Amino acid sequence: MQDKPKNKMITTSPKKKAGKKIVGKDIKIAKGEKIYSESDGEITKIGEEETKELTLKQKKDVQVIQRVLVHDDAGSPFDKLSRAQVELIKTQVAKGATDDELKLFITVCRNSKLDPFMRQVHFVKRWDGKLGRNIGVIQVGIDGFRSIAEMSNAYAGSDDAIYRDEHEETLDRKVVKVPGSATVTVHKLMSNGERYPFTATARWAEYYPGDKQGYMWRKMPFGQLGKCAEALALRKAFPKLLSGLYAPEEMEQGGEEVSGEPDDVYKTAKGMIARTTNPEGLVNLKIKLVKSKKYTKDQKKDLNVVIDKRIDELKSEEK
Repeated sequence: MQDKPKNKMITTSPKKKAGKKIVGKDIKIAKGEKIYSESDGEITKIGEEETKELTLKQKKDVQVIQRVLVHDDAGSPFDKLSRAQVELIKTQVAKGATDDELKLFITVCRNSKLDPFMRQVHFVKRWDGKLGRNIGVIQVGIDGFRSIAEMSNAYAGSDDAIYRDEHEETLDRKVVKVPGSATVTVHKLMSNGERYPFTATARWAEYYPGDKQGYMWRKMPFGQLGKCAEALALRKAFPKLLSGLYAPEEMEQGGEEVSGEPDDVYKTAKGMIARTTNPEGLVNLKIKLVKSKKYTKDQKKDLNVVIDKRIDELKSEEK
């Protein structure tokens, strides 16, 4: 009888396997590292950490785009970009944007001298319940707010946020310590040379976007509310420069963020249903679909067919 072969050391990393879907809990799927939630029966992407390596040509195109955005040359900055550069912006920092939306986004970037590739300014698609469709929204990161203020040569720094009324709340079935309010003071050099303070307060009850959109708020509640307060204070100090600009943290309670084309939420739902292993969760999802405003009638009909098919598959697996 032959000797059993000795165990050999594995020299290559094992491939990651996509995690199984557990209805009612947040999970992370290895492929693309996309985070989803089904806590209320709706299927929603609440964040993602996916990066794609740029080719050498794309990296050069990014440099060209950045130069276009920071120069005050006459004419539309959009017209100075090649079609390939326009598509690169759409795939990297303005997913789902139409040409008209992208023109506005690029104009805002150029006028404020903010670099979307440095995450100073963002273009996102958000669901508008009143319009019944996704709309493009331009949001400025807190670093972008600070950059605009600094370009005025009157920005004199800001104080750390002061938090009050700290308490515990149950968020997405977890007890989290949160601040009742955050207050930030921003300083501005006035024309007479004096350093003048501008103070603003953001309250948790007004800004927490709910469990569906609140992943980062539950993870970093003080930091998120502090950003809202700082953005408020900076707008008070520099109204001409920052009027009409809002931080992502301020906008999250206004509508659910989606990515890509308008039917991406529908496509994501179909993919998640195919990976769901809990029949009861699928039944609950069918009930939720009746009142959902995220999908058209045809999409709801198709999703119900997909759900029934998946339920039948799970029943067959149990036999």
